[in-house]
Amino acid sequence: MPLWIIAKYEVLRMFRMRYVMAIQFVMPLLLIFILGSALSGAFKVEDRTLKPVKVDVVQGDSGALKSSIEGFLHSPDLGNLIHTSTVQTRDQAVKRLKSGTSEFALIIPADFSARVMAGKEAEWEMIFGNNYEQNLTAEMVLRSFLDNVNQRQAIAIAAGSEAAAAMQNQGSSEHAAAPAASHVKLGNLATNKSQYSAMQYYAASMLVMFLLYSGLSTAMTLQGEKDKHTLSRLNAMPIHESTILLGKVLGNAFIAICQAAVIVGTTVIVYHVDWGKSYGLLALICIFVVIASMSLAVLTALIVKSSKGISTIFQMVVLTMSFLSGGFTPLPDGFLRQIGDFTLNYWAMQSMYRIMLGSEASVLAHHLLVLGCISGGLLLVSFIVYRKAGYHE
Repeated sequence: MPLWIIAKYEVLRMFRMRYVMAIQFVMPLLLIFILGSALSGAFKVEDRTLKPVKVDVVQGDSGALKSSIEGFLHSPDLGNLIHTSTVQTRDQAVKRLKSGTSEFALIIPADFSARVMAGKEAEWEMIFGNNYEQNLTAEMVLRSFLDNVNQRQAIAIAAGSEAAAAMQNQGSSEHAAAPAASHVKLGNLATNKSQYSAMQYYAASMLVMFLLYSGLSTAMTLQGEKDKHTLSRLNAMPIHESTILLGKVLGNAFIAICQAAVIVGTTVIVYHVDWGKSYGLLALICIFVVIASMSLAVLTALIVKSSKGISTIFQMVVLTMSFLSGGFTPLPDGFLRQIGDFTLNYWAMQSMYRIMLGSEASVLAHHLLVLGCISGGLLLVSFIVYRKAGYHE
């Protein structure tokens, strides 16, 4: 069949281009090794024993929440996190903090309970010491109680002070049985497989990025036939133009699949990367990414009319998606991180990470469904554009 002949010669032509093979097969392996080795410390998770923080408490409140506050602060469950001492005045607490007698100070105003029950703004004053980790520990413990108080404020605002009082009475009886269990819970991170290594992280991100880059060579090949004026001769043959286009796309898709197999196999054997146990699902993810890459290649080649324009646009799209998805470095929560959730790279990478971490089938199925929809959507759009523009000079 002409389709398979065109695909075969496209594969042979691409394999003869050594620089293309070096970029597609060698470059991702080098980047995985460099980034995975250099940034391994940033992905290491260790459990640490927290040192109890000496907290001075100035209790000025004598209202309805006083018993709950005292029960929380003196709970045995918090004994390994904070050690509280009662002082009379704020000045005394500051003096003890400066002298090093205490490490953190909490000032509870006299009208705290009254303002909470009335649904008004109420807050505690926290005075930090010199140690950042101890400040963070004490603040997070105390904030856990304030979060519960904020819930009562919301009820007071929405349903009135009587509803807040009823909740307070109910909370007091529950608090007597388990004063802090509902507020603070300690756990271990390192004992569970809840984090991937730097080598795993960059193996997945570079695999996705370079599979998308395989579409660039496809787009350049499609445009090259026009620039060299060989496409008109191909169209003059008794072969439909869709067969020519599909043959070239299939040839490049085969190379991309070989690229994925080489990257996965090399990282397992040489870098000892754990890709998880579901290699079939990993192959499905790679196929989805290849479909999306080839669809982007067809779209770019049919819309943009110059090789330079195709190269610029394609590289900008791939690099931008890789950056926003955290492919180069994990992004902190914020606007850019939220935009990254709409990229193809994000869903492909997260699907691979879910396989590595052995996540639940429902979670993995959700990521695969979204990735498949994105790839299918790009394929549909490329087909529509081809129906209108066609592949000819």
